[in-house]
Amino acid sequence: METQICELIISKKKVKKGSGFHLDMVLVGVLNMCNGFMGCPWQCAAAVRSITHTSSLIVLSKTHAPGETPRIIEVKEQRLTGLLVSLLIGLSIFMTPLLRKVPQATLFGVFLYMGISALSGIHLYERFLLIFMPTKHHPDFNFVRKVRTSKMHLYTLIQVFCIAILWVIKMYATIAFPFALLSMILVHYQMKHLFTEEEIKALDGEGEGSSDEEDEPDFYEQVVV
Repeated sequence: METQICELIISKKKVKKGSGFHLDMVLVGVLNMCNGFMGCPWQCAAAVRSITHTSSLIVLSKTHAPGETPRIIEVKEQRLTGLLVSLLIGLSIFMTPLLRKVPQATLFGVFLYMGISALSGIHLYERFLLIFMPTKHHPDFNFVRKVRTSKMHLYTLIQVFCIAILWVIKMYATIAFPFALLSMILVHYQMKHLFTEEEIKALDGEGEGSSDEEDEPDFYEQVVV
């Protein structure tokens, strides 16, 4: 589930993977099955590192108007940096004496910085910031134009509340976390009683969408075709 969630977040950044995501899930499942037989730890996607890596490969528009959020033009997809990161992680085994001298607060600071920097571009984070921003300063996002401000904030607060519940369950009842995560599907389904189908589509869509992009063909339709 963590791998799938990580891949869904990254796929929102116009990454052309198509069926490659399904192949990744199959490979991770097979490798984890082999690791289980050998008593080795399971592996899953590192969300913070993966999102930060993808964000560093994004090319943003430079022709946007002052104050307008830059649009994502493309992602320079390649596997070289991912391979180098994995090699360096493996080589860190031989650097244990040196790494022990690094203050723990410094390591937490690095992870905190990576986590905060990776939030940029995440739909929920962008809508959460709008709660503290005057309406006249809201960016020209798709959900800002199609959904009333009060309903947009209500949707965001419901999501934040659900995340808080999931965090508590993961901290104190880890074994129930997968079932709690699946129950969020039912919560999302019940949203239809508070929001119209068009509003839900706008709120669940890409946060980078602006009015300039409405005339462009849908990116994911191009990939499917």
